[in-house]
Amino acid sequence: MRERDADRVDNLDRLVDRYHLVENLESCLQCGRCTGVCPVANLSPSYNPRQIIRDILAGNKDRWLRSEEIWRCFWCANCYTLCPMDIPFPLLMMQLRYEALENRYGEKYFLPFRRFAMRALEDGLTFTPGGARGRERIMKLRGRIGLKPWPDISEKAKQEYRELFEATGAAAWMEAIKEEEERPVALTYLQGRITDAKKKGG
Repeated sequence: MRERDADRVDNLDRLVDRYHLVENLESCLQCGRCTGVCPVANLSPSYNPRQIIRDILAGNKDRWLRSEEIWRCFWCANCYTLCPMDIPFPLLMMQLRYEALENRYGEKYFLPFRRFAMRALEDGLTFTPGGARGRERIMKLRGRIGLKPWPDISEKAKQEYRELFEATGAAAWMEAIKEEEERPVALTYLQGRITDAKKKGG
């Protein structure tokens, strides 16, 4: 899908890289090693890191912004490990998701994480099982391996946790994402892909 001149965003790579984590995106060789080693690309025909990079460098914002593909990466970093130009693609994906969320795309992927993170902010724990039964099972397992039934989190530790959320702006950013009608995402990179060669006579 080619972008029309009217839709093209100049210097999109710099606008997307707001935290200056992927300043070498222009050095991409389009060699495809990232896509070849990606487990998601192996399972999902429309997921293609090389194409996402190409669209950003070409100023094509609309396709990746409303795509479901950007939510499929799970940051294994295989792409970064094999990239001959050391492009940290997982950090690019993180920033693409921020941009999508701020435009109300992909909220269904983010809201469960937000509930988890806000609970961590309140309790000082990154994981707390839901319900009395889950908590009881965890306590028994901890006892079997010689740990206290439940970790002690001091008020000082909880306060430090809160200060980190505040200092980084994480709490305010998460609270700004409202649970409202989101814009739908779609497999925007699927068009033109051969998804089943046998059915097509190949």
